[in-house]
Amino acid sequence: MASAALQIGKDIDGMITFISRWCMETHTAICRWGEMTITLESVAVLLNLPIIGNLDVVLSEEEEEMHATLVRKSEEYVRKDNEEKFFYTWWVSEWFPKETETALVLDDTLHVAAFLSLWLSRDIFDDGSGMKEIRRNLINFAIKLAKGVALPIGSLFLGSLYTHLDCLAADMYASNGYMKVDSYIHVAFLQVWLWEHFKHYAHNPMTSLPDTYGGSRILQWSKKRPRPRSKLVDFLDNMNEINFRPWTPVHASIVQPNTFASAPDITLHSDGVDITVGDVIFM
Repeated sequence: MASAALQIGKDIDGMITFISRWCMETHTAICRWGEMTITLESVAVLLNLPIIGNLDVVLSEEEEEMHATLVRKSEEYVRKDNEEKFFYTWWVSEWFPKETETALVLDDTLHVAAFLSLWLSRDIFDDGSGMKEIRRNLINFAIKLAKGVALPIGSLFLGSLYTHLDCLAADMYASNGYMKVDSYIHVAFLQVWLWEHFKHYAHNPMTSLPDTYGGSRILQWSKKRPRPRSKLVDFLDNMNEINFRPWTPVHASIVQPNTFASAPDITLHSDGVDITVGDVIFM
C-alpha cells in the first residue's frame, strides 16, 4: 500500500540532494547547522510498523511443519536467467490461484505466512541485489507474524533502510554522475519523511488521519505531488525550516518509547553527585 497505491509524487532531485549529504559512518545527513537522521519514531508513526516486541522466533512443532512447507515450495521454482523476473508472480499464483479450488482455504495461517514471506522479501528487506526470491531467513518471521506475534519489524526496517542508503550513497560517489544508479530504497517513505520535516518544502497533507490500513500517517500524503519550483536544497541548511518532531500527538495505536522528555524526573547518581534529568537538562 505505502509503496505504490498511495501514488505519492517524488522529488527525485530533492532525494538526490539528501542522499548526497548522507554520511555512511554515522547514518546521518550532514547539514550546515548539524546532523539529522531517520528515527524509529518516524517508522512507527509513518508506516505503523511496531518498534517494540519479542524477537524470540523459536518455532513450535506445528510452525516447523509450516516452515518446511514454505521452504519446499520456494525450492520448486528452478530459476532461469530469462525467467527470473517472473518469480514473484509465480509465488502468488501458487498460493492464491485465480480459480480457487473448492477445498482450498485461502485465509488460513499458512497462506497468510506465504503472503508475508513475499512481503518481507520484496518490500521490507530487499537486499538490493536485484534477485527476486523468497528469503528463507525471513520465513520464521512471516510465520510468527501470521500467528499474531508482535515483532519489532519497524526496527528491522530502519536497519535495512540505513543499509540501502549507505549503498546508494557509495554508488553515487563512485558513479560521479556519469553512470546510472538503481535505487532499492523505499522512496515513498523517504519522500514523505522529508516533506514532514521541512515546513515549506511540500503542500500541506490531509488534515484528518484516515482509519484505513492501521492509521499510518503516510496515508495523509496520498496523491500529493512536489510543490512546483520547491527545492530541498533551499531548506536543508536552514535550521528554522526544519520541524524535528512534526507528529504531536501521534496516532492512538502507536506505542511510544519513554524518553527523558516524557518520563518523570530521573535522578542519576555519579560519584556522590545527584544530577536531575527531566524538566531541566544540564549540558
